[in-house]
Amino acid sequence: MKKIEIKPSYTSFVIVLLTVFTLLFSCDDNLQEDEMDIVNPYVISYNPVSGVDGVSLSSNLVITFDDIVFKGQGKITITTNDESGKQVIDVNDPNVTLNNVNRVMTINPRDFLSGRNYQVVLDKGFVVDKAGNKYFGMPDNEKWTFISGGNPGDLDAPELVSLTPMDDDTEARIFAMELTFNEDVKTVTGNFLVYDGDTHDVVHTIDAEGPAISVNGKVIKISYPTPLGFGKNYYVKFESGVISDLSGNPFVGIADNTSFNFTTLNGSASELVVHLPFDTDLSDISGNKFDAVLGPTASSEVTFENDATRGQVARFNAGSYAQLPVHPLLRSVSTTDDFSVNLWVKLAGTDSDPVIIGNKSWASGGNPGWLLCTDDGHEYAPGNGTDHGWIAVIADDPKNDNRMDWRAAAMNPQAPALADDIWHMVTMVFDRTNGKLSMYLDGVEFSNSTIASSFNLNTLPGPLYDVTNDYPITIWEDGTGGYNASDVRRAAMTGLMDDLRIYNKVLTLAEINNLFID
Repeated sequence: MKKIEIKPSYTSFVIVLLTVFTLLFSCDDNLQEDEMDIVNPYVISYNPVSGVDGVSLSSNLVITFDDIVFKGQGKITITTNDESGKQVIDVNDPNVTLNNVNRVMTINPRDFLSGRNYQVVLDKGFVVDKAGNKYFGMPDNEKWTFISGGNPGDLDAPELVSLTPMDDDTEARIFAMELTFNEDVKTVTGNFLVYDGDTHDVVHTIDAEGPAISVNGKVIKISYPTPLGFGKNYYVKFESGVISDLSGNPFVGIADNTSFNFTTLNGSASELVVHLPFDTDLSDISGNKFDAVLGPTASSEVTFENDATRGQVARFNAGSYAQLPVHPLLRSVSTTDDFSVNLWVKLAGTDSDPVIIGNKSWASGGNPGWLLCTDDGHEYAPGNGTDHGWIAVIADDPKNDNRMDWRAAAMNPQAPALADDIWHMVTMVFDRTNGKLSMYLDGVEFSNSTIASSFNLNTLPGPLYDVTNDYPITIWEDGTGGYNASDVRRAAMTGLMDDLRIYNKVLTLAEINNLFID
């Protein structure tokens, strides 16, 4: 029988190819391209590069993948020869992020220790691609290692030298605490916890990297979000590593309730809330320790000198100002809170209306609060036809422009000049019980019976401070610390101040006269 040989034509060959293609790629109309992806995602680069030396202690770890990836399940483990430097970070931690179309992963670890050998290990499956293929783990012959920078010789943790308040202190201040170490330090992730010593409840949780923390070399100052109570027991805790030296060596922390415990001062328990004698510093001797501090935006220092008339006094140089702390006792918080302000001042007249003392924003007289200022004091003298000279401006909160202005030139008789380069004692009495503002210069009250209603504090029923901004009582500036500084004429005001006293009562005329002759 004759053998028949079949030779496929070109057309039949094409048909065969199309059939195979159809079977492979079109047998299921719902088949997606990703379902054909069977390749596991892998790393194409590490940063820092493996084997590199001198990596910054605050560096991030950056991984670039060959494909688009998503967070899976697993951890990034960072190890070194010091157990305190070990970190295990879950891939779903917020410190792990994906960007650049999900091809680049950034890991933000705690700061590295100084001069250490580090190795990073990535768990299998800690990322997956769109098809669900898992990262297969680091190859056996691949390691991600590096050496941190800094000072390799510094392997010792910082040591705590002193505490303010001291442990077991019975006269602790209520606004802040300080920790002093034997070397420069820094704060890292974590919290300082202040506990009520009697109930053991947390009173304050203070972010170690937040605005309440101030680090100056070896000293860490921690300000309380709100003042502690007078005459109360407290203790402080924080975890290891919240404080470290600049090489990253962690301080062990305080884990018990006896290593840093204290009792706050009892307070003055008197009607004298603040008394700044201005002898050598800005300290308060009232018993409340409401010490003033140099204003945060001051461009010069407050200095102290011996005056022939008043003895030791403070000089407020151009650009300097000070602030009292914020505390309920230093606010006029209701319609029934009486208070009085008494101070000695010596200054030469200046143009415009710079503030001497107050707690309000002077951008508008209708802003809540009170203040004392000169007003074209360089040209004012009683009877010379010049308005104002010096004024007290008061408004309540909420702001409704229902302000009250006491003006030296509007009194009958006109009040003497304040800015005449002579020592004067100014007394401001806010009698909210009886609804009256009284102003005294050198123990003499100046008013005008024809405009008595203008000084009726009952027309200002709200609190005499800015409830929203809670500006501090500020000396030689307005409450914002920026009004005098915003104008060259006002910023030029210099002068002397002595014996500032603030009372939470109405001073009587006899008490005022005693202050004048004291």
